[in-house]
Amino acid sequence: MLPMIAVAGYGGAAVVVLAWLFVSFTPPSPRRAVVEWLGACGLYLALVALFTNLVLRAQASGSTAAQVAFGFLLALFGSGLVVSLVQAALAVRGPSGSASADATH
Repeated sequence: MLPMIAVAGYGGAAVVVLAWLFVSFTPPSPRRAVVEWLGACGLYLALVALFTNLVLRAQASGSTAAQVAFGFLLALFGSGLVVSLVQAALAVRGPSGSASADATH
């Protein structure tokens, strides 16, 4: 059985691929903007899962330098995930929301 971190990472990667395919074959629309932001969320989720795993491995091996480096990247991509989630929620809300642009522009 896969650990929860791996499930989240693979799930995020699957969301990225599905969103990429949908965005590639549809014209610009409000629904496409929502899918673009969900794809961005999937990408950040996959990266957060990757760096969470690397931080845990560094902690188990006792490597302080790796913990700092991977921890910084985890914080960076974690904040990107939060921003993407907020933008996706604004895109779902529709034109009344203040989403600045879609995720690909």
